[in-house]
Amino acid sequence: MSPDGPGVSVPPRRLVAAARELRRLGRDAELVALCQAADAASIADPLLHLELGMALFRLGRQREALHALFEALRRDPGCAAAYAHLGNVLQVLRMPEEARESFRTALALGRAPVEMAAAIVFTSLEAASWGELEGDLAALEAAVAAGKGQPLPFFSLNLPWPRDRLLAAARAQAAATFAGIVPLPPAPARRPGAPIRIGYVSNDLQDHATAHLITELFERQDRERFVPHAYSYGAADGSAMRRRIAAAFGARFVDVGEMDAGRLAQRVRADAIDVLVDLKGYTLLARNEVFAWRPAPIQVNFLGFPGTLGSVHYDYIIGDAVVTPLAHAAGYDEKIAQLPHCYQPNDRQRPMGAAMDRGALGLPAAALVLCCFNANYKITPLLFDLWCRLLRQVDDAVLWLYADNPRTRGNLAAEAARRGIDPRRLFWAGKLPQAEHLARLGAADLFLDTLPVNAHTTASDALWAGVPLVTMLGETFAARVAASLLSAAGLPELIAADLQQYEALALDLARDRRRLAALRARLAGERLRRPLFDSRAYTRDFEALIERMVARHDAGLHPAHLPAAPPTTRAQAGPDLALPAHVAG
Repeated sequence: MSPDGPGVSVPPRRLVAAARELRRLGRDAELVALCQAADAASIADPLLHLELGMALFRLGRQREALHALFEALRRDPGCAAAYAHLGNVLQVLRMPEEARESFRTALALGRAPVEMAAAIVFTSLEAASWGELEGDLAALEAAVAAGKGQPLPFFSLNLPWPRDRLLAAARAQAAATFAGIVPLPPAPARRPGAPIRIGYVSNDLQDHATAHLITELFERQDRERFVPHAYSYGAADGSAMRRRIAAAFGARFVDVGEMDAGRLAQRVRADAIDVLVDLKGYTLLARNEVFAWRPAPIQVNFLGFPGTLGSVHYDYIIGDAVVTPLAHAAGYDEKIAQLPHCYQPNDRQRPMGAAMDRGALGLPAAALVLCCFNANYKITPLLFDLWCRLLRQVDDAVLWLYADNPRTRGNLAAEAARRGIDPRRLFWAGKLPQAEHLARLGAADLFLDTLPVNAHTTASDALWAGVPLVTMLGETFAARVAASLLSAAGLPELIAADLQQYEALALDLARDRRRLAALRARLAGERLRRPLFDSRAYTRDFEALIERMVARHDAGLHPAHLPAAPPTTRAQAGPDLALPAHVAG
C-alpha cells in the first residue's frame, strides 16, 4: 500500500524513493503493492516503472515485468537501465537473440560497458548465433583491458579465461554486492560437544537441478551430531521435491522469501548457526548479501557456483582433488576443503521412468546416438566444429541436443549445414520432468561434454542413466567437474588431456561399438557400488569435512586448506582405479 495509506496521492519522487528503499531491503512484494496502490500506470516518471519491472523480475513474474519495462521505455526511450533489465527478462523468457539486442542498445546508450558486452557474448552463445561472436569477444576483452569493469562471474565462466581472471571478476562482484554492509558482532562461543548447527541458504529448494543432487544428503544427515536448518527464499512450487526437502528439515525449514538480508542474518544468528552454507553463489536471484552480515562463525561456498566468490565473507569452498586441487589455491579467496571422492552429492532416490523407445523420441533406431543435453550457452563454435567432424567420420551417427527454443534449434541446424552436415542428422530434446528426462537419456549411446563449462548435473544424470561420457580436463573448476564425476564413477579413461585426445577418444568409441557396449555394461553393473552414487558414504564424508572446519574454529585457529581425508566409508567395488597422470597430477 501507499506509505500514506490507500487512496492517498503520493508525489512521484516520493514513490520512486520509497520503491528504491524497498528494493534495497529486498521487499519486492511490498514494492509491487506500493506501485499498484499508487496507480503506477498514471505516473509519468519512468524510474517508477523501472523499479516495478525489476521487482516483478525478481518475483518471477516475467510477463508483467516485460510490460512494466516497456512502460518505462515508452516514457523514456533513452533509458539504458530499462534496456539492460529488459534483456534480463527476455533471457529468462528464452528469447536470447532479442535479449542480446536489448543489451546492445543498453551498451550503445552507455550502460556498464563490460557487463553489457559480456551479456551480449553470453546470449549469442545461448542462441547459437555466432556471426558476430568473435568481434563481440574482442570488444569485451578490450573493455576489460581498458579498466572499464569486470563481467558478472556467471558470464565469465564460459570465457576462455584462466583462474586469476575469474577471481578478479568474482572480487568485483563481491565489492559491488557487499558494499556498505557492517557485519554483526562475533557470535558467542559454541558449547563444547554440542551438535553442529548447519544452515543451508538457497533459492533452489524446489524442482531444481541443485535439489535433484543434494536432497538425499539433507535426509541422511546425522541428527545426533548435526542440527540442519534450511533457509529458502525461492518459490514454493508445490513440487514433490519441495515437499521432500521440507520434510527432511521439518520445523527447521524456514521460508525467508520476504526477509531482507539483514533480517535473514538476524534469524540465522538467533538460530545459533555454526556453519552457514551458500548453495547459490553468483547465480540468478541469489541473496549473497546475508553472508556479508557474518551471521555464522563459519561460512561456506558449496555446489551452486563452480568457482570462487572472491570475498573474505566465505571461509571455505568445498571441492575435491580434481575440481579444486591445492595447486590451484591462488585462484580462490576461500580456503579449499576437499571431499575424498567427488564434491558433487547425488540422490539415489531420484525416480527414473521406464526406458523410452527411440521411435517414441523421434530418434533413428539403428543410429549411433551422440548426445549433449547441456545448456546451449556451453556449446562453442570450436566444440561444434569437433562434433561435426565426428559426424563426417561416422556415417551412421546422429547428434541429439537439448535446445529450449526454436530459434536456437534453427541456428544450430544452419551451423551444421555450413560445416557440411545434413541438418536432418541433428535431433532435439526439450525440457521434461526429471523422471522422464532420465528415462530418455538411456536412448543415447555416448554423451559428449562441453568446454570451458562442463556438464554438471547433466553429467551425473547421464551416468545415472547408464550413458558413458567423454570429457576434457580444463583449468578451472567449471571445466573439471565431469572429470571429477568420471573419476568417482570408476571411468577415468574417459577423461582426455586436451581437445585432440577428446576427439580421438570420442571417435574411437564411436567406431568401436564393442568397447562402447562394454563401458555401458561396466557403468550399469558398478554404478551403485562406486563413490559417485554412494549417498550414504558421501553424507558421512561431508559431515566429517564440516567437523574439521568446526574443530579448527573451536580451537581458535583460522580457516586453512583442508586436503581430502581418507573416506569414512569405502565403496564396495574394491580399490579405486588409478587416475590418468593428467588428472592425478
